[in-house]
Amino acid sequence: MDLKNKVVAVTGASAGIGKETALQLGRLGASVVLVARRLDRLEAVAQQVDQSGGAGFAVQADITQELQVRTFVDKSLGRFGRIDVLVNNAGAGLYATVEETTAEQMERVWKINCLGTFYCISSVLPVMRRQGGGQIITISSMSGRRGAAFKSAYCAAKFAQIGLMESLRMELSGTGILTTLIFPGATETEFLDVIENPKDRNIRYHGSIQSPGEVAGAVVKAIRKPTVEIITQPFGRLQTVLHAFAPGLTDWIARKTVKRNVDI
Repeated sequence: MDLKNKVVAVTGASAGIGKETALQLGRLGASVVLVARRLDRLEAVAQQVDQSGGAGFAVQADITQELQVRTFVDKSLGRFGRIDVLVNNAGAGLYATVEETTAEQMERVWKINCLGTFYCISSVLPVMRRQGGGQIITISSMSGRRGAAFKSAYCAAKFAQIGLMESLRMELSGTGILTTLIFPGATETEFLDVIENPKDRNIRYHGSIQSPGEVAGAVVKAIRKPTVEIITQPFGRLQTVLHAFAPGLTDWIARKTVKRNVDI
């Protein structure tokens, strides 16, 4: 797909994967709607998109608020007249055991990772149906394919997000509206710096860590050549196979990883 004159809405676009996705799309001539809560950062990214040859449009919105999501869609249509691609990228985590997690914390993680994705999809779908086509891309996580210690709320929300997208894919068959799930692994972003961590555990990544640009490249690839799923790291593909055939072994490997990655 030629991205010139295509309109792509990216949530969580003020930093990390969302920001890099917006910049890569801008360099390819796309019009990019940048959505997040931090307007100053969004406007800076929008300016970079403009300078790279695209057209950036910053819209401040909290995707956990349905009215704000519908407003960002309306503003996007007012500016560009259409939305060709929605990239659901916004997310947030919690680092705590199931026992430590409060109902309020669980609800907060669910709102941004699952309910926010739903609000964006339900607001954009009528637009794409009127257009006769479009694409919905959700940047999920390998945590949505495999549970992990200290990440129960995040994993539960990501599992639900994936179920939502898989159901949507089946419902949209033959409509001209495509869906893609992207599964990043450990990525060098501010995620660990801002994650809610009530016990102040010292969390760090070990092993293969990808850059936000690599994940953004997968998004661009999915737009140019649509596909159902993309796992961005070889270890993620191996983990998927191992879990299917040897879940006990996968548990053992996961426990070793947690011991290396966390000072408990």
